[in-house]
Amino acid sequence: NQLMTPVHNRMPVILHESEYTRWLDRGETHQPPIDLLRPFPADEMEAFEVSKDVGNVKNNSAEFLNSK
Repeated sequence: NQLMTPVHNRMPVILHESEYTRWLDRGETHQPPIDLLRPFPADEMEAFEVSKDVGNVKNNSAEFLNSK
């Protein structure tokens, strides 16, 4: 089991599927859902190598979504 290391200084927020609606809710709230800004459990992540083509915004292919 590998530990997840930082990719860069703008790490994404990773949510569980059950939290999607709350994160995307655009209704007025007294406080944004900052409690969702927490580390995602490393044992629930999977990392895999991708093509260097992913880093070019000119490339847009469904093939980039394949993890294996």
